[in-house]
Amino acid sequence: MKIKTLLFLFICLSLSACKDDNDPSGNGDRPDTQAWIEDTMREHYYWYNEIPAAGKLNYANDPETFFKSLLSDKDGKVRGTQHQYFSYIKALTGGNTRSTINEEYSYGFEFTGIYADKTHQDILALVLYVVKGSPADDAGLQRGDWITKINDAPVTDTNFASLSGGEACSLTIAKWDPATKKFVPQNEKINLASARKVEDDPVYTWNVIESPAKNKKVGYLLYNHFTAGKSDDDTSYDDHLKSLSGSDFNGVDEFVLDLRYNNGGALSSGILLCTILQPGNQIGSKLGYLQYNDKQKNKKVQFNTNKSLLGSNGKNLNLKTLYVLVSSSSASASEMVINSLEPFMNVVVIGETTVGKNVGSLEYTSDDKKWEMHPIVCQIYNSVDFTDYADGIAPDVQLDEAFTYVDAQTVSPIEMFPLGDPNEHLFKAAIDLIDGKATLTRSIDAPGIVTYKKVPGNSIDRKATGSVIINK
Repeated sequence: MKIKTLLFLFICLSLSACKDDNDPSGNGDRPDTQAWIEDTMREHYYWYNEIPAAGKLNYANDPETFFKSLLSDKDGKVRGTQHQYFSYIKALTGGNTRSTINEEYSYGFEFTGIYADKTHQDILALVLYVVKGSPADDAGLQRGDWITKINDAPVTDTNFASLSGGEACSLTIAKWDPATKKFVPQNEKINLASARKVEDDPVYTWNVIESPAKNKKVGYLLYNHFTAGKSDDDTSYDDHLKSLSGSDFNGVDEFVLDLRYNNGGALSSGILLCTILQPGNQIGSKLGYLQYNDKQKNKKVQFNTNKSLLGSNGKNLNLKTLYVLVSSSSASASEMVINSLEPFMNVVVIGETTVGKNVGSLEYTSDDKKWEMHPIVCQIYNSVDFTDYADGIAPDVQLDEAFTYVDAQTVSPIEMFPLGDPNEHLFKAAIDLIDGKATLTRSIDAPGIVTYKKVPGNSIDRKATGSVIINK
């Protein structure tokens, strides 16, 4: 805790003058954790001036409840009937000061779902992607598999979330037949081992293909989160990006960046990616800036691309156009990359409207290493002062990777191809645009087709960071 804060409390106690609404100690005594939370938030929180007066705070609340009581309604957004804040706090275990996205307890696959019939009870869970080396991968689960039962019990709203991780279990699988428009049950079950920590390498898969009509050399990268490496001291993921730019992607004519599963992450990895993709004559230019609250000495902090970030084996691809695949889960640093590159090149967005996180957070750890706090501390602008994507970035071509739509919640399944396959729905749309062909459509145009209601949300949303993570 800050010495000046402790001194102030001592003086207030001595004079018995700590009972008005502006007194940060309220009843004259704050627990250490709540004092650290309040002091940090009043100094650094972007909407600090909306924090209630001390006399209106309950210092007896647990740290998470107390933290939430300080937050502004401008922080986060309403989803359904709940306000989901971007700022968050979490308890640390074992003295760790940071928990990374690639070490979560998981079966190692991501999924979405539809209700099997009009009763909206049983669910069909669609596997979107499988992490390499995970229990799901070891068991043979594949993208495009439909899970109909868990341990011979139907998938329902009650057990749907359990597919994220748990004890060993068996899964009953069906396949979608695009010819008959029916689900075909499979005889063999998938036997999953117990969930464990898995390494979710953000550089998931990549490919280089030749477009069929114009014979363009097209690079493709599925990038799932903006993380430099396996730990704070590791840069292996960023190094992999640089290596690919100087080898597999060297000399590509066009590029497709797949951020459909990317909830965001670190600003530094986003700047590296922009340095790889930006037109060569723009390297070193201002990408954007971070706008902090008026208590900070540096209220506006600029960030640029930088050739030195490429190291000895990285290469700028000198692109004029970038095709970006997104979904309703794409957020934070994914949106920052799109917004930051748009002043310099033609960015074509394919997919669904993104989440809309145009803010950044910093990590603060309590002195006792028991709590880690990620408050929103800044808003993110591009080089032409644009930041108005709080409602999400709308796609130029609206498509869903797994369904065609009647309306927002009524859908019909489509054939799923491996990620990076030129026939995969979103990738194919980008290739068609590159070749000058008519694009696919999200809407159903076949009369009498069988439809289903989507299950709200998906497993990817649980991994979301609150905002772009600003590197200290």
